[in-house]
Amino acid sequence: MPDVSIVIPAYNSGETIGRTLNSLRAQQHARWEAIVVDDGSSDKTADIVAEVARGDRRIHLIKQPNAGAGAARKTGLAHAQGEWIIFLDADDTLSAGHLSRMLRAVRDDPGANVGASLYHCGWRRRREGVLWWSPYPARPISDPFGATTRGCPFAIHSAMTRRETILAAGSFDPTFRICEDWDLWQRIARRGARFVPVSGLWADVHVRAGSLSGDTMRHLADGLAVIRRGHGADLRVSDPAPSLAAGAPAAACPDAVWSHALWIVGAAIGRGTEYRPQLEALRDEVPLALTDVYTIAAILEDALVVGAGLPGPPWPALWDQVGSDVLELIKWLDGSGDPLGLGARLAKQMDTRILSRLVPETTNRIDRLQRHTVDLAEVIPDLDLPGVQRLHCKVTLGLKSVGQFLLAPFGEINAKDLRGEILSRFDSPDLRRELLALRMKQQAPGCDSSLLAQTDETKVIDLLFQVPPRSDSNPSQQDRIAAIIADARLEADNMVTSRAARSDAVQARTGPAPDEVVDYKDEAYWEGIFSAKDPWDYRNPYEAVKYDQTIDLLDGRHFDDALEIACAEGEFTRRLAPLCERILATDIAPSAVERAAEKLRDLGNVTCRKLDLLTDELPGDFDLIVCSEVLYYLEDDAMLARFCGKVAEHLRPGGWFITAHAKLTVDEPDRTGFGWPHQFGATGIGNAFAATPGLTRDAEFETPLYRIQRFRKLAENEAEEPATPPMLDLRQGKVASPMPARIAEMVKWRGGKEIADAAEWRDFPVLMYHRIADDGPAGLAQWRTKPAAFEAQLAWLAENGWQGISFERMTWAVLWQTALPPKSVMLTFDDATQDFLDEALPLLHRYGFPATLFVPTDNVGGAADWDAAHGEPAAILGWDDITALRQQDITIASHGSAHVHLSMLDGQAIVRNLARSKAVLEAALAKDVRGVAYPFGDFDMPVADLARKVGFEFGFTCFDGFVSRASHRLMLPRREVKGGINLEAFAALVGADRT
Repeated sequence: MPDVSIVIPAYNSGETIGRTLNSLRAQQHARWEAIVVDDGSSDKTADIVAEVARGDRRIHLIKQPNAGAGAARKTGLAHAQGEWIIFLDADDTLSAGHLSRMLRAVRDDPGANVGASLYHCGWRRRREGVLWWSPYPARPISDPFGATTRGCPFAIHSAMTRRETILAAGSFDPTFRICEDWDLWQRIARRGARFVPVSGLWADVHVRAGSLSGDTMRHLADGLAVIRRGHGADLRVSDPAPSLAAGAPAAACPDAVWSHALWIVGAAIGRGTEYRPQLEALRDEVPLALTDVYTIAAILEDALVVGAGLPGPPWPALWDQVGSDVLELIKWLDGSGDPLGLGARLAKQMDTRILSRLVPETTNRIDRLQRHTVDLAEVIPDLDLPGVQRLHCKVTLGLKSVGQFLLAPFGEINAKDLRGEILSRFDSPDLRRELLALRMKQQAPGCDSSLLAQTDETKVIDLLFQVPPRSDSNPSQQDRIAAIIADARLEADNMVTSRAARSDAVQARTGPAPDEVVDYKDEAYWEGIFSAKDPWDYRNPYEAVKYDQTIDLLDGRHFDDALEIACAEGEFTRRLAPLCERILATDIAPSAVERAAEKLRDLGNVTCRKLDLLTDELPGDFDLIVCSEVLYYLEDDAMLARFCGKVAEHLRPGGWFITAHAKLTVDEPDRTGFGWPHQFGATGIGNAFAATPGLTRDAEFETPLYRIQRFRKLAENEAEEPATPPMLDLRQGKVASPMPARIAEMVKWRGGKEIADAAEWRDFPVLMYHRIADDGPAGLAQWRTKPAAFEAQLAWLAENGWQGISFERMTWAVLWQTALPPKSVMLTFDDATQDFLDEALPLLHRYGFPATLFVPTDNVGGAADWDAAHGEPAAILGWDDITALRQQDITIASHGSAHVHLSMLDGQAIVRNLARSKAVLEAALAKDVRGVAYPFGDFDMPVADLARKVGFEFGFTCFDGFVSRASHRLMLPRREVKGGINLEAFAALVGADRT
């Protein structure tokens, strides 16, 4: 009885079947049988097998009409006598130790007889008998079913499993012509089988021109059928593992579909056959869902090489054959709607991947990437590089490697610039000594043992690092960068001048001017204020929203008699009038009273008169008294207490007192508020009224900058301190946006303080958000956090003691290594969409967190058109809103000018993009802009280097991680807050377990 049965389907395999059978006869393990099923061959296949079988009784020949490889394998399986089965194609071979090694793995496996197991070894390709392309060692597969829902995990003859396991899974499905083995492995895995790796490369796949199936559409269709069955229930499997019965998650299906499709397309390109119809048909059916560009590049490269089947190393010769089609594919992918620009990222990765396989010392160009070796023993050359976006420069000294680096050239690079780049990276005393010794051997003029003692640095460099005499005939790179920056600044100044000419915005006067010293008891001061019409700009959004919120706190109640103290020119009085039978509107300034009376003369229920709240008695009793934005002008607590008593005295039982005042840092030094030089603000005023006998605070409307408080006059029989105090009706609201600059610039956000230094450095997270919105295109859900979820995240941070890092405080940490407290987090937002102002900003202010907003300047006032393939793109903030944010605890930084993949641009285009963005922002904000977040998170070392040369000090990426002491300040990592994560995941993201 054989231990192993090897089933071999054969169709017109006369040229290869002899080699396949010889590989079996050479096996070190002898107890095997081979069942060759001739599947209706018209050549000499059956005769060759019969001849070999006559000399080896372990080989059996079965003939059948042509029915396909799957059916032939089923026939062979029906005749197999061995416990273990291996399926071997008629053009492939097994290494001599294959069977013995596989069976030894079974013997050594303690779980071999516990449930179903499949053993798989590594495999490799041969072309004309020579090892070819990449080997595929067997790797552990922790989730066999998950692996088989994405692709076929190994070559068919590298797998060995029991005959009963195959039969229990239903054997081969005759409806498949190409992917029948993959389908079988998936069904075996669904039943809960283990996949056990066996070390070593024991199976050989023999490659020859045309050996890969040319039926692209059938190959694609069969593979897609396997994938889709894997992502749902499979009725062919009668006893699946319970957890696998429903299949893999449906959300993972598109990624698997496109991985398979791109391999098929790559193979078709390699063969030189048509591939576009397959792509177009698939795009209409399945959304593109690939984001792992490294895996995709590996898939595509493997497919191109295997499809072409060229002898020897494939690159660079294969690029000449497939390059144009690959670029066409990349263009197609870029138009497929992937929000990260899959095609552009794949192009870069393919260039890098291919170039890395070439002989290092050669000069090669693949698409837009060129490699060049500079030998410092020779004269450093000028390089003409038309169309080259990246220069991979390897530096040697003779046969010794000095180092390598990547540059973004400007179409060319002169030798002096190239020398400067080399010196900035590799210059050292040791390198100079080696070069001097070489120059002395070359008998270079001026080079002797005293050269290194020269104080003329320029002379030393010229003699050691030699360039052509006329290498400075073209402008230097730095000169070109300076010219681009100058042009960008001129354009930016013109844009800002044009906007300023169109702007006629009125600035609100609210609050005293900085350093203004006044006597608020002096009527003349107030009369001077009202000498100008509308001195407080009552209708600016900040005041208008506050008026609306004050009215809302009245809850629609109707009042008989109302008193408004400090009515100014009657703007709020008109809003109050519909709720009252009679209103007495008063102010200390006669001109204000006169103006109010004129404005309100159409209202028959309003009377205006002069009243000094300090010296005059209140004229009667009232159901409602309103007094806002004036009480912090009182001199001291005693004066405020006397006024509180007046209010309590003249308010009828059950009547309300309403007061709206700004929060001041004098009350709460560590919280956001105005820094006006008063004795108390909204909090102090509210506490004074709450302490007044006969009054109780029953409702409050709070915003980050002011409080609107409601007090009720107690009834005569109502206890001052009831056994169970009533619950305060506390409401949260937003400050109007955009906030007038005159108001915003007086706010001391978070008390005007930064996070204190800590004794010990701790790495800190920088969180990356995009949109804060409830709705948007489904394909962009990852980059969209719902406002309720965002508020929950901020609340969690606040409740758990986390503090927000401003951009400025981050710079101290990164530049000067000033450590931050353990629970410190920086919040950043890309793209500057309108919802940042509408949804994110009010919540940031409410919970006291600063933020950094990265603005794509070319799209300001427009839309995020880079997302247009997914639906209506989000609106981008306009310049008025962006400039207003600079005073609202928000740092404005760059997101490039055009929102494009910077790593796909040449040097000049990168500099234009970054310089234009920096110049426009600085002109609009009238301040330095120090930071940039690379669009799409896409950058490389040349981008970071040019960002520095343009003038940026800090660059933010999408690389995941925490900012450490070792972080490169132009390549700072961030942690993406993906839409839909729960608070547990959010806590892990900020590193709660690290504190």
